[in-house]
Amino acid sequence: MRRTLTVMTLGLLALVVADRLAKTVNTAQVSQGASPAFDTTAGAGPMPARQRPGRSATLPASAPSTIDRLARLATRRQLGYLATGTYLDSMIVTTDSVLRRWPDLYGKPLRIFVIEGGPSTYDHRMATLVRDALERWDEANIGVTFALAPDSASADITVAWIDHFSIDRAGQTDVTWDQSGQIRHARISLAIRTNTGFQLPDAAMLAVAVHEVGHAIGLPHSPDSNDVMFPATQTGVLSERDLKTARVLYRLPLGPLRDTAPIVTH
Repeated sequence: MRRTLTVMTLGLLALVVADRLAKTVNTAQVSQGASPAFDTTAGAGPMPARQRPGRSATLPASAPSTIDRLARLATRRQLGYLATGTYLDSMIVTTDSVLRRWPDLYGKPLRIFVIEGGPSTYDHRMATLVRDALERWDEANIGVTFALAPDSASADITVAWIDHFSIDRAGQTDVTWDQSGQIRHARISLAIRTNTGFQLPDAAMLAVAVHEVGHAIGLPHSPDSNDVMFPATQTGVLSERDLKTARVLYRLPLGPLRDTAPIVTH
């Protein structure tokens, strides 16, 4: 019985994904960032994520199909079953009940371009820190892998260094996704110094890089300070909650979960 329900769920979800990809035009953008929790400046604290709408085309309103609503219900049930020990609830709140991630790539890696240079304080070892951060996620077996792109035009994710942010922040990720929840592009900005002028140690820059890569693959902030995705980043080591949250996210289908219309069956 359980196997039959799983097959039915997957079939419904496959139909929904195809339907959404055919209809989707809208896009939105979210900016999320991290503050280092290392002793580099007085008064450092977590910065909340900032969300803003991106430019989007307008689609005519239409009632969701019965299949679409049934699939959303199935996804909500899956989420309730799988999400224990994760922080996916943070995503549901900040994205208005939309599961947002990269589409299924079937073994194809996300292409990353690291922009070297920029601020006068930049050093070549900082590109190595980014590659180390990517490797930590790459080895986590979450369903997403990475490969370096030859240029920014062909990249899914770009990474650039700046001297510092004007606020208490050491990293920021701008993610663009469409109405179906499919991430289209991400841009990571990493600071070399704090907003008060202190040089960030390599351990702090690495931790922030790991955190921002997490945002780039779709992860929200975690309320637990033991997790990489805690806003005031304290570690570059992925916790079990980080790993489970990413793995569950990439097992669930894209798209909205909320459905206020009644489900009608015949």
